[in-house]
Amino acid sequence: MPDLAKLDAEELRAIVAKAAESHEDVARAVRLAAERDSGGLTQLRAEIDGGLRTRQFLGYHESGEWALQAEPILEGIREAVQTAPSAELVALIERAISHVVKTILHADDSNGLIGGLAHDLLDLHAEACDAGVADPLKLARWMVRFRFDDQDFFEADPVRYATALGEVGIAAYRREVDQRRQSGDDSFASKYAVERLAIVDGDTDTIIRLLGGDLTRPYQFIRVAEAMEELGRDDDVLTWATRGIAETTGWQVTQLYDLAVAVHTRSGESKAVLALRKDQHIAMPSSSTYNLLRSAAEATGAWGSERPAARSVLERENLGGLIDVLLSDGEPETAWQVTVQHPDLDAGEQRWMRLAEAREAIEPGEALSVYLRLADVQLETTGRSAYQRAVVILKKASRAATAANRQAEFDVHMADLRERHRRRPTLISLLDNAKLG
Repeated sequence: MPDLAKLDAEELRAIVAKAAESHEDVARAVRLAAERDSGGLTQLRAEIDGGLRTRQFLGYHESGEWALQAEPILEGIREAVQTAPSAELVALIERAISHVVKTILHADDSNGLIGGLAHDLLDLHAEACDAGVADPLKLARWMVRFRFDDQDFFEADPVRYATALGEVGIAAYRREVDQRRQSGDDSFASKYAVERLAIVDGDTDTIIRLLGGDLTRPYQFIRVAEAMEELGRDDDVLTWATRGIAETTGWQVTQLYDLAVAVHTRSGESKAVLALRKDQHIAMPSSSTYNLLRSAAEATGAWGSERPAARSVLERENLGGLIDVLLSDGEPETAWQVTVQHPDLDAGEQRWMRLAEAREAIEPGEALSVYLRLADVQLETTGRSAYQRAVVILKKASRAATAANRQAEFDVHMADLRERHRRRPTLISLLDNAKLG
């Protein structure tokens, strides 16, 4: 078993997938039990009770192991949902969800694997209910109890369950929520339930009131537009996204442009997409908006005529963004000239590094000067990580010095650097190991 504490989430998920394959015998036994009549669910329940609950606190390492061991049981549940959905199976999945939620309340789930199991179980629960096997009244009561009483991490979305609930179940869910609100419950769960019921009802006025608020900030328009998108009302999506673009500012406006573009994309209106991306680039000029505009223009064959204007916008409003797109477009000389023409430009360390790396093949001496300056910036901070970054840059500087026939100058610089930082033994050791100076 690898040290899970040293793995990131993606690596852990890969291990989960591999573990599921290696536990095929367990999953097969669970599937066979689930494929029998309802009495066969006894074995599945035993697997759930034995493998999806624990009374021990799970640290980070133990949480990962626990999630790995639980995955084959979910595979068995998944197979049962696909082959033999039933009311009994719905109740069994609810039991499994309860076990996992109780476990996560006593675990370090920083890697999100146990939470992932809970989400997967909720998806399987909804899928089983879609088969029409769940009692609408029982389902409504479970949804309210699960969200309001049992935990506050996961949602049982009435929009997702609308088909399984039907009119009777929706009415019961609404009554339960209303009773809690009348009793003074003003929690996030309560507000969320009311908002989602408005979408179930397709009630435009209530959606706007609940999700839009005073309609002064981008995210309020985003929420209304996304609700309209969920309802399949593209005209309303476009109306609210366009209004939000016109009436608000800030980085979230990007999402409003994306929502409007999605409407035009669905309807095949490529010229309208291009117009929106042009407007966005003018309003929020950056390398990102430039690339979005380029994609839209290329789709209509108009990029050749649009590119000069797009670059002019960056030249006026965002020189750093202009440098980025010039480098990305394979024009390092033009990108370098931007810094020459604007000597006071604060391009940022990462951008200067990209410029130096691109410049090195053309004028290694100019790249050398940038590398040395960037290394000095790193050494303004103490600590091994800063020293390591500086050493990486100084290696690039040494290479550029050799290419520019300025090794003697580099050696002088290194001697001075060592003298200035002689009281940093870790740095001196790293320079020695790298054979720098």
